[in-house]
Amino acid sequence: MYKDFESLIKARLDRNASLKRAVVAGANDEHAVEAVFLAQEKGLVIPVLVGDKKEVKDIIQKMNYLDRTYEIIHCEADDNPSEIAVKLIHEGKGDFIIKGKIETRNLLKPVLNKETGLNRKGFITHFGLMQLKGYHKLLAISDCAIIPYPTLEEKKKIVKAGMEALRKLGYEKPVVGILCAVETVSEKMPETLDAQKLQQMAMDGEFGNGVVIGPISFDLATRKESAIIKGYDSPYAGDVDMLVVPQMVTGNVMSKIWNADPENIMAGCLIGADVPIVLTSRSASMNEKLYSILLCNMLS
Repeated sequence: MYKDFESLIKARLDRNASLKRAVVAGANDEHAVEAVFLAQEKGLVIPVLVGDKKEVKDIIQKMNYLDRTYEIIHCEADDNPSEIAVKLIHEGKGDFIIKGKIETRNLLKPVLNKETGLNRKGFITHFGLMQLKGYHKLLAISDCAIIPYPTLEEKKKIVKAGMEALRKLGYEKPVVGILCAVETVSEKMPETLDAQKLQQMAMDGEFGNGVVIGPISFDLATRKESAIIKGYDSPYAGDVDMLVVPQMVTGNVMSKIWNADPENIMAGCLIGADVPIVLTSRSASMNEKLYSILLCNMLS
């Protein structure tokens, strides 16, 4: 599929789709404002900036974006900009949300509100997409930020949500590898039992047009040569589209190790809610923020 994020941007532009309205919750933040205007330069979004009007305008002026197309929605200091962002989504005035200068718990509280929020499915998870040196295409990874110890039922939802996201990106038949330390099923390693059950669910058609393989180790999932050497017979070895990690800490540590190499880029967002949500840290690189916005753009 896509070799890198620039290929993904080209695919987005080739679709000739209308610009999406990116709602920044807490737009009195230079990093978020710079990222959303950079995404605008790429032809992806129209910024909708929720925050203190004067502060946001000062940032826009400082960054020389006054002549751009954008909208500022004023938010009083004591109010939660995420509540306004959620309202804008309900009113059809926004397509997805970007975390700005706001604590994650305050961002998610209005989203998760059972009466007025954006969580009709009742399940939100993190979805990562990586440009990983040495791998021949973009590689998705499951939750590194939200669900610490997913149960089998939660892993089922993660696989389903991940496949749905990949299909929106253009993958007709996503291949998902369930990561474990070994390829054999053992009661002493519960994650291998889950992997076997998820693979059977896929074979039974529970995930639609897609493939699940597991248990499988990282090297066999991403390197065909390793599979040949170890005698692992699968046409999907070395060619998976998504990795499902057994626990959040596994994915979190993996992503941080990968991020140490500047040639690797990871985009990420929350999926499962009515709209995707960009949830990068303030210390994230501008590339990570830009491509996370691109990811939400294509998933919204």
